[in-house]
This record gives sequence, C-alpha cells and structure tokens, in this order.
Amino acid sequence: MAEAAQPQPAPGSLKALILVLGACGFASTFTMRILDPLVPTLASEFTRSVPQVAAIATAFSFAYAVGQPFLGPVADSFGKLRTISTCLLLLATLSAAAAFAWSFDALTVMRTAAGIVAGGVIPAAMAAIGDRAPMAERQVQLGRFLVLMIVGQMAGAACSGLIATHIGWRGVFLVAGALAAIAGILVMVVLKPRPDAQRPKLSFSGALARYATVFANPQTKVLYGLVIIEGALVFGMPPYVAAILQERAGVGPSQAGIVIAGTGLGGIVYGILTRILVERLGPARMTTAGGALMALAYCLFALPMLPWWSAIAIFMLSGFGFFLMHGTFQALATELAPSARGSAVALFACALFCGHALGPLLMGTALHLFGTSGAILSFAAAVGLLGLLVPRVLSLGGSRT
Repeated sequence: MAEAAQPQPAPGSLKALILVLGACGFASTFTMRILDPLVPTLASEFTRSVPQVAAIATAFSFAYAVGQPFLGPVADSFGKLRTISTCLLLLATLSAAAAFAWSFDALTVMRTAAGIVAGGVIPAAMAAIGDRAPMAERQVQLGRFLVLMIVGQMAGAACSGLIATHIGWRGVFLVAGALAAIAGILVMVVLKPRPDAQRPKLSFSGALARYATVFANPQTKVLYGLVIIEGALVFGMPPYVAAILQERAGVGPSQAGIVIAGTGLGGIVYGILTRILVERLGPARMTTAGGALMALAYCLFALPMLPWWSAIAIFMLSGFGFFLMHGTFQALATELAPSARGSAVALFACALFCGHALGPLLMGTALHLFGTSGAILSFAAAVGLLGLLVPRVLSLGGSRT
C-alpha cells in the first residue's frame, strides 16, 4: 500500500509544517473574506447596488475555481511549497494594488486576479500535509491547520469592518497585502522541500494523465458534486449579511464583520475538538450533524426580531456545522489519488469555489423571489437535506464509540 510506505515525519517537523502552512492559510483566508463587511461601504463609494458589489465575491471565487485545474499540476511539478510562496507574494502585490483602485471596475479586476493566485495557497498546503501526515492522523492534522486558517477568515471579516471604520476601506487591502507577504517569506525561510519527492515534468499530457488518475476513483465525481452544493449553500449568504443587518438594525460594517467572524469561531471549536469528533462520531455522523446544525442556524437567522448581536452565536453554530461536514470532505479529498494529490486537492478546491461563486447568485435570486426570511429558510432546508444525503451517496467510515 502506498500509504503504508509513506515515511513518518518527525513530530517537530510536522508541527513546524502545520504552523507555517497555517500562517499561509491565515493570510489567504484573511484576504478572501475582507470584502463581505464592506459591501454597503463600497456600494456607497462607487455608487453601485449591493448585488453589484456582492458580485465581486463571485468574481473572486470564480477566478479561484478556474485557476485550480492549472495550479494543481503546477504544484505537483514544481513543488507545493514553491507554489505556495510564489502565490502569496503575488497575492500581496495584488492586494496592495487594490488599495489604490481608482474605479469599481479596477477593483473588480484586481480582486479577480487575486482570486486566481489565492487558489494556489490552501489546496497546495492541504496536499503538502497529505504528503507528510499518515492517513490515520491526517484529518486531525488538517483540523489543526484549519484552526489557523479559520482564524484568518475570522480576522479578515472582523478586522475588515474595524479597519474600514477607523482608516478607510483602502487600509484593509494594505493590511491583507502585508500579511500575505509575511506568510510567503516564512515558507521560503522555514520550510524545506522533501528531498525524495518525485515531481513529474509539467506538460499538458501529464496533467491530463494525473486528472485521469483522480477520476479513476469512483468517489471523485460524487465528492466534487457534493462540495459544489456545499459551497453554494454555505458561502451564498456572507456577502448579504452586512446589508441584511443594516436593513434590520442599522448596524455598520464593524458589527457585520464581527457577526461573519462567528463562522470562524465555530471552526476553531471544530479544530480543537477534531480528534474527539472523529473518534466518537465518525465521518458519517459528522456530515449529518453538520448539515443539521447549519440548517438550525439558518432558521434562527431568518427570524428578524432577534437582536443583531445574537447573529454572532448563530454564525458560530453555522461555522461549527460547516466544518463538521467539510472537514470530512477535505480528508477524503487528500486520499482520492495519492500519486496525484496536488491535482486531486486542486480540483476539490475548484469544486468548492464553483459553489462559492454560485452561492451569492442563488441567494440574490432567492432574496428577490422570497424575501429575506424566505431566502434564508430555503437555504436552511437545502443544507439540512445535504447533510442527510451525504452518508447515503459517499462511502464514509463508520463511527467509533
């Protein structure tokens, strides 16, 4: 078995890997979520509608997804660590440039380009962890990586609103650029490529062969399809949260950012409890419970009479439910094709961000058709059904008690 022959890394080297790659995930997700609390602010700045500004999130996510089929083979051929550091330095440059955007169209172009290079960070980091951590420990190590990555997501949402309130929205992009640059330098200074790594020469035919290896696994298409649905149902709402809270309670971007950051708090709880959850619940129960918790959170957020600050706990519950489901998906993605792990995880990220790009469009349509509460409840029903469906269509390990 390929995994049985996998060399066991020293605990210290694995710890350093998780910390540094976690810093990379922090910088990437910080950049990813900074726009959500700024939607009303940018709509006013550039005299655009809220759906038009929310569409920038779709452009970022779509670019992230489109870049994956190319970035996966690049990571397999040139090295995952080299790919991560290069993409982070490019992300830093584009984020700094976005701070000086002179028009809405210029900001859209820069965020779209940033989406492409951001896509070379987290999937490659997950694949690098998959290369070094044995399968028995992989979901736990990925959970620890997720903690740091999610802190970045949480900080991006929370700090974005606070920074914008005090020094303006352009300062948000400068801070994001600085964090990406620091993370890229850390990779180059601290982490070293595996000396025994086999890296195939980059070629179109070679890339197609690796993707054929990935899709030879019968679970691949099912997993990617589920992840597209998951991404749409989870990430369709954040671009509209600030506008919903402003309409309901008149709160500003700083409060909206704190609410959206609640998702990250839920993710941190998941990361801390990953080993216990995997051992006590098992993957099948984790995905079902995750869908149920997200559905419950959405139902609560649909109630307009609740005070705005209650949404912090609601989004924390939603975030915990999301990572119960998504953490299982991630671990499975790293094992679809061990000989083409970079390509497999890149396509996994492509699927997630296709859903990420589709989600705001679906939520916008639902808001138009059903109103705020009706749209949120429709997403609640869908994500609850997804949690019930997953164990029936995916081969997941049973629970341990």
